[in-house]
Amino acid sequence: MGNSNSQEEQARREKQELDDMVRKLSQGPDLRVNKTIRMFTSLNSSYNLTQHYETRKMETGGHAADWIQSLVEQLGALTPAPELAGLGALAIAIIIDSNSSGPPEESTKEALRCVFAEEKASEVWDLIDECLKRCVMHIKNKDKLVGEIERIEVQLSAAITRLKNMGHMTSEALKAWVNGAAFHIQMLIHLVRLGGLQSCDPVERLISAYLNDLDLLFEKHREVIRGKCGCEMALTTFLGEDVYQSAFVDEESKWHCIPLGLSLQWSSYFEVYYDHRYVRQRRDIQQDFTQVKENLQQLVHQGGSFSIN
Repeated sequence: MGNSNSQEEQARREKQELDDMVRKLSQGPDLRVNKTIRMFTSLNSSYNLTQHYETRKMETGGHAADWIQSLVEQLGALTPAPELAGLGALAIAIIIDSNSSGPPEESTKEALRCVFAEEKASEVWDLIDECLKRCVMHIKNKDKLVGEIERIEVQLSAAITRLKNMGHMTSEALKAWVNGAAFHIQMLIHLVRLGGLQSCDPVERLISAYLNDLDLLFEKHREVIRGKCGCEMALTTFLGEDVYQSAFVDEESKWHCIPLGLSLQWSSYFEVYYDHRYVRQRRDIQQDFTQVKENLQQLVHQGGSFSIN
């Protein structure tokens, strides 16, 4: 009985130690789908675009009339159409920002570009940038727009595959892959919306493939983070004597000393550390992709609207 109580007390102390470490940890780098993509490609894309427009218009102060005129010259009169939903809304948001006087780092395009800061992700960003430019150029020519998206989609798909197959899956590379995949899914949705694809089957298969890839890529990412962490020995004083104490060193080179008398292993610290900083994010990404799949019919039949006033 005494031995059982002793084991329970040991387990309680070890759990308390790991819980205490988690409370001191910072959040990991954000690997999730960028809010810019989520906001302008959601079921509320037209509403979010209008809110974005009104915010930027207020920021112009007394120059609203000139600012509006500049937008009219670029976009003309836009009648409600599928082209204005999803990627169309995102592309228009970027045009709105390009006419605004706010800091470039606060723009929609810059928020999206920063996601692809990883050098090996530059090809993915270049193709996304090109796609958004074409969405505005041909916003009133559906057939031309469909052809341009089909052309870029093939190239983007291959670039995302190359990013997936790179050997070293850093946080930056994984973030770029996640957002590239999210954008690729929206490209296919836009093609269905515009009549370039006749059914949602290719979109559903793509989402399923990306959900499978996500598990594999997070395993590769886990190994990269494991390689950045380590176990070191720290000199400390215990009962008046100098003794060496084990410490878990995380990817940011922060030391977490393992209390003397506990049988915790380095691996226990790493699992708790990785779960706290990354596993919850993986669930969020899975939920985002799954939600798009569940809302697919509504998304492809979504009409877009935007008026400049």
